[in-house]
Amino acid sequence: MSDAFADVAKMKKIKEDIKAHEGKLVAMTLENGRKRQKDKIGRLIEVYPSLFIVEYSNDGSNPGEIENTYVESYTYSDILTEKNLIRYIHEDEAQ
Repeated sequence: MSDAFADVAKMKKIKEDIKAHEGKLVAMTLENGRKRQKDKIGRLIEVYPSLFIVEYSNDGSNPGEIENTYVESYTYSDILTEKNLIRYIHEDEAQ
């Protein structure tokens, strides 16, 4: 039973940390299949009880790339199970 209580405590801490960084830049490392990862930097725009939303901007700097903005949602359990990793970025770090 102690593992269940530990997971609940970890989940609560994850939610509190994410809520505290709402509106700020985050770096997401996403599991993308077998031994592949994708790193993205976006803004944590909304936090809900069961998920959070990150907005990404594509500046179109690569050839053939279109400039656009899109959002993706993630669950707290993705962070707890380390399927996705989140790192909080200070605004001066992003430069």
